[in-house]
Amino acid sequence: MPSLTNDQKLDFCLGLLHAETEEGVIEVLNRNGYWHDRDVWKPYGDIPNNRSIVGAQMSSPVAALVEKLVNSLDAVLTYECFKHGIDPTSKEDSPSTMLEATEKFFGIKDGMISRLGSAERTQLAERIQLVACGTKSQPAYMIIDDGEGQCPDKFPDTFLSLIRENKTKIRFVQGKFNMGGTGVLQFAGTNSFQLIVSRRQPDIPASSSDISNAWGFTITRRLSPGEDQPQSTYVYLAPNDEIFSFFADSLPLRPGRYSDAYEGLMNAGTCIKIWNYKVPARLKSLITLDLRYALERYLQDPVLPFRIFERRPGYSAHSYETTVSGLLPVLYDRSKDLELQTGTSLHISEVGDVGVRIFVTRESGKETQTDRFKGGLFYLVNGQLHAQRKRDFIAGRTGYDYLAKSLLVVIDCTKLPQVVREDIFMTSRDRMRQIPEQQSLEAAIIEYLKDHPALRELNARRREERMSKGTEDETIQILQELVKADPTLAFLFGKGKKIKLPGGPLPEPVDYKGEQFPTYFRIKNEPKDGLVKRCPQNRTVRVDFETDAENDYFDRVTDPGLLKTRGTPELMHRSLWNGNAQLRFNIPESANIGDIYKVEVNVSDIAKVEPLSSHFRIEVEEETDAPPSPPTRPFSGSQLGGLPNVEEVRRDMWGYHDFNELSAISIHTGDEDALDIYVNMDNLHLRNEIARRRKMDPATINHLFKWGMVLLALGMLHQGLREEEAQSENEDETDVNGMSIYEKISSASKGIALTLIPALLQLGSDENIPR
Repeated sequence: MPSLTNDQKLDFCLGLLHAETEEGVIEVLNRNGYWHDRDVWKPYGDIPNNRSIVGAQMSSPVAALVEKLVNSLDAVLTYECFKHGIDPTSKEDSPSTMLEATEKFFGIKDGMISRLGSAERTQLAERIQLVACGTKSQPAYMIIDDGEGQCPDKFPDTFLSLIRENKTKIRFVQGKFNMGGTGVLQFAGTNSFQLIVSRRQPDIPASSSDISNAWGFTITRRLSPGEDQPQSTYVYLAPNDEIFSFFADSLPLRPGRYSDAYEGLMNAGTCIKIWNYKVPARLKSLITLDLRYALERYLQDPVLPFRIFERRPGYSAHSYETTVSGLLPVLYDRSKDLELQTGTSLHISEVGDVGVRIFVTRESGKETQTDRFKGGLFYLVNGQLHAQRKRDFIAGRTGYDYLAKSLLVVIDCTKLPQVVREDIFMTSRDRMRQIPEQQSLEAAIIEYLKDHPALRELNARRREERMSKGTEDETIQILQELVKADPTLAFLFGKGKKIKLPGGPLPEPVDYKGEQFPTYFRIKNEPKDGLVKRCPQNRTVRVDFETDAENDYFDRVTDPGLLKTRGTPELMHRSLWNGNAQLRFNIPESANIGDIYKVEVNVSDIAKVEPLSSHFRIEVEEETDAPPSPPTRPFSGSQLGGLPNVEEVRRDMWGYHDFNELSAISIHTGDEDALDIYVNMDNLHLRNEIARRRKMDPATINHLFKWGMVLLALGMLHQGLREEEAQSENEDETDVNGMSIYEKISSASKGIALTLIPALLQLGSDENIPR
């Protein structure tokens, strides 16, 4: 095959770039004679059987796309390191973390972009761009950065390599496994096309070859099985084992005005394009909406922002581009939408230190709410999501059913020891291993959440707002009669204790306004002779403090307070709420009965010359039996502690219960081990039955629907609890991220609602009763 001239290679590159569909790419490859010639394609990573590596990457198309953005972020930081005259691999001179690199190279205090204003973030975000092109139904995406770039002869060792030590010696970058960048190939249409165009920045070290200053490009594809190849393999275009290269001062790789995706010039850096990307249908909408929110959730706290552009024709919008800074900076910016914002540093013995940030968003009560701030437990490393638990996991382990959908708990695992991180998180960055370290980490987080006074108070207030006593007498009468008559229900409800409603109104919320820089932080009710806390050998101990500090004193972005302790006992975590602070300590495993440990607590900030100091002692006592944890889900045996609370929900309250017109029932944990059951009395099928059966009293139909749904739900709950009990004997078989039994019942009830009334009325009529 004859070699191409410089202009021909330039035209070939731009032809691939401007193709907006997979068919268009194939046409360009055919026109140049490369589509059917298998000899011009080389295995990705020089590994013919690379399907097992590529196929083991992210299960989410959004997570895979984020991995490309993270690679761009790494490239920008590496370029800045070179520009500062520092070898990125130098242990003496280069930054040790991404935050340190961002602070050093961009002058951002503590490396936190949440400290920047929106204009500053937008200017910085131009360094990394994500452009939506292609078509509405088959979107293509370009990821562009002005990072270090690569010489054409270095492509096989960088962009196209697998499982090599490309970045393992660079401490301040995220991508170290050298395979995450292939995650997009599984979602890139039918052919896994990926165009890579790059040029090394001229002011940093490059290879010594004649083409070190040239542009390089290639395209990857999924090669179908052949005679000597039993399964698909991922390959890249390299005729004569060479990457295409050509010379040009600049290329039109950057987005211009809507809807031109290729108007802006680029002098160096990298551009990657993927076609027909398989995101869910709802994420194919305007990129500045749903996909933006999904990207924020997978890259929650990046050290650099990036810019996204919508360039697919046919949209009509106020704006076609915006800056993405991650979910956490957005939450910090929108503090008025938060009901609570707090956090702590959490120390777990045998595991390490993590940062915990808690956000509780305000409830709007609207029928349709965005998933942008959907609750859950999120594990981050360098701002990137590595694993998550759904909101029902939090509800099940803490009992905060009424907070779960708006409670975001962010766990920063960046400071965990490298070995611990490697053991806990899978290399695909989307799962955790069920090992003792992971279980200890999660147990400590749950303990902190359950111990937090603000969360307990908010959950109680929300429950009080939902509950009423209007149907208490009817519920007691109906269910207690059923319990007496049916032994199965008697087993389910135990002794049939009365309904547990909120015990009187909660006190009015305190309008607390603390000091930006507190004047005191002292032990609460400290005895004259000093505080001595007694702690059993097998337990932890809590010490209560009082202060006039603001609730976010330790966790705010600007000028936060610093709490340090001195002494052998380890500070596990702290909480601060409305002038009350709680510190929980862990004593050493080697502690003996009678040992006394002295502890000093110092609180400082930029306004204090001397810290606020407190002292106390911890005396070790004999081991005690651990108190039983308050149940957050019904137990077996007498599975419920009493009759459930049954509440009717009307349309104006749908938003608070995640209801829509098809929803029928939802179940929550109430006080102790009782249940709160909510029935949608404006269900579409119920309204249709009332309209259809004009001769029947609507109250009768409502009654049948309400109690029919409740009893069916209780029956499903009874069976589900028995199955959960059997399954819990083998925890490895339990899908902790799957649907809970409550969610399964709620989902199934939507179908039951369609047939419930017709079935009850038809089967209950005289002519259908066997004689």
